[in-house]
Amino acid sequence: MTKKSFTKCMLWTVLVLFVSFILTHQVANYFIELRIAKEKQLVQHTAQTTALHFESKIEKYLSAAAFLKNYLLLNGEEATTAAFPQLAAAIMDKNDVIQCLELAKDGTIDRVYPLQGNEHVVGLNLLTAEKRRFEASLARSTGKYTIAGPFPLVQGGVGALLFDPIFKYNSKGEYGFWGFAVVVIDWKAFVKEVNLQLLEKSGYHYSIWHRDPYSGAKASIAKSDHLVSADAIQVSCPMPNDFWYVDIEVDGGWISPLTQDAYWALAMLISLLLTIGYWQFATGRIKEQEHKQQLEAALAKANVANEAKTRFLFSMSHDIRTPMNAILGFTDIAKGSKSLEQIQDCLHKIGLAGDLLLKLINEILNISRIESGTLRPLLEKVDLQQFARDLEMLFKQSMENKQLDFRVLCTVKNRLVEADSQHMQTICVNLIANAQKFTPAGGKVAMCIEQLETQAEQAVYRIQVSDTGIGMSEEFQKVQYQLFERERTTTVTHTEGTGLGLAIVKRLVDMLEGRIECESQVGKGTTYSLYFTLKLLPDVAVNDNPADKQLAEQALAGKEVLLVEDNELNMEIAQIVLAKAGIVVDTAENGKEAVAKASAKRYDVILMDIQMPVMNGYEATRAIRQLENKELAQVPIIAMTANAFQEDKEKALNEGMDGHVAKPLNVKVVMQAMQEALLNKGQK
Repeated sequence: MTKKSFTKCMLWTVLVLFVSFILTHQVANYFIELRIAKEKQLVQHTAQTTALHFESKIEKYLSAAAFLKNYLLLNGEEATTAAFPQLAAAIMDKNDVIQCLELAKDGTIDRVYPLQGNEHVVGLNLLTAEKRRFEASLARSTGKYTIAGPFPLVQGGVGALLFDPIFKYNSKGEYGFWGFAVVVIDWKAFVKEVNLQLLEKSGYHYSIWHRDPYSGAKASIAKSDHLVSADAIQVSCPMPNDFWYVDIEVDGGWISPLTQDAYWALAMLISLLLTIGYWQFATGRIKEQEHKQQLEAALAKANVANEAKTRFLFSMSHDIRTPMNAILGFTDIAKGSKSLEQIQDCLHKIGLAGDLLLKLINEILNISRIESGTLRPLLEKVDLQQFARDLEMLFKQSMENKQLDFRVLCTVKNRLVEADSQHMQTICVNLIANAQKFTPAGGKVAMCIEQLETQAEQAVYRIQVSDTGIGMSEEFQKVQYQLFERERTTTVTHTEGTGLGLAIVKRLVDMLEGRIECESQVGKGTTYSLYFTLKLLPDVAVNDNPADKQLAEQALAGKEVLLVEDNELNMEIAQIVLAKAGIVVDTAENGKEAVAKASAKRYDVILMDIQMPVMNGYEATRAIRQLENKELAQVPIIAMTANAFQEDKEKALNEGMDGHVAKPLNVKVVMQAMQEALLNKGQK
């Protein structure tokens, strides 16, 4: 290369360095802002969820005041005075949040339960008392619920007051203000129930506040140990007479200085690489070889992706066609048969094939949600003794039918823990089902829950599922958690399976930050050991009588049900199922038609599809709940939909529905959901 050419190349290289530096730093700024925006969006969702949680908890305790109010209106003042201690005791039973219940005739407290510790509030005029008169007067003038506080209580401690104004006819037939039903909430216990400490454990700072109705100043409701900055995300939470605000931000700011520096360093690195690449291009060296390597790497990646796609399609084609062939084949046989016995046999086998096909689809969807990262742990209080009993009852009959000795043991010191019951049950069900499937008649299957290392607030629990079945080869044990892997031996060739069960188990265990171990020997059996570190919860009295936990039998024959479904085949199936139970069925093809029928007639239950033309199920439910006739508006509504995930069930309940059943319909599940809805309505 000549000196002139070298100088020219250097000048162009410097220009490329300058331009690339500007461009890459602009790109870095864009990604920094994008990262901050995504973080704020996530925090916005967290803040909205927290606000909704507060709102729902307040509404829960408003119902206690409503109960006293309704009892007074239905039974009269004298009966209410006599029954007040019993009513209040029943409402407050096993409830640490409600500190006391009060009745305030003409605004002055004359009845309080419990009286002990609350004597000082008797005779207090809520319409003139400091920190109470504004909300009490507002409740009386509007006739609606109000909330006052939190503030120091007369009887000590900090709490909030929920006012429910009572208007009734007096002895002269005049309708006017009678007084208040008041619920006093222990604020410390309420904040504990809302479980705000999870926000701090998740790395958030928060402040929940409202405007003092007397001074207009900012009044704190709850806050984290660290103060939030002015850049925090804020959402509002509507209360009966007020707005509470949730300010929330991430610990350490929306983006850490280290991450920001990493973006700048990456921008500088890319700029240098671009400059070097141009230099190589300009000098005519190396570029061709690098380009060739990039093409080869891209080709190899494409080949791997193509092989994975081909393997997936091959596995799905085989596994889906197997039950589909059975369904279509036995359908043709049934059509051409005149033998009732043969037709019933065909229908039985079609049902088995349908169950297998549905299981395959569910497992594919579970894998998809796990791999996409949309599946999250659902932590709740779990009684491990009850958890074990539920699994035992689930498999008891099928184990007996296969003549297997099935044992379930739970030997733990601390039975109450915080855990993901739903996904832990899915893990155990898959392992127990495999043990049952691959253990010949006369064999043994066992599940044991043990408590190992125990610390102050958590312990390590081991769940073992063992069998005396056919076992697994060492080669298969190495790949058993991979998708679509099944042992290819003559012993298991004719055993049905998708090759997804163990893959789901491993991914769920990883999601729950647990560990799984496997010991297996061909011909001797298999033992899976699961290890989970779980938070311990305080021991409380646990009802061990399963009979007390079962729903009361409630006859459905003669009940009138409105079936809302836009698909003719689904409607026909549901009508036949309901008619066999002696249920009177009326139908509607969309939400708008359902609202019209529910407005004109009282039904015992409404079975509501979600995805429908004209008006969907959620919109129809909201419209029914807003009917002026409260009896018609409170009809039990059960979602009957193909949207079968946990978030779909939660959405249905949040939209005002009373239950959720997934398609394809299971007769027992539908009937149980209707019984629960009718029973719950009767208890209200």
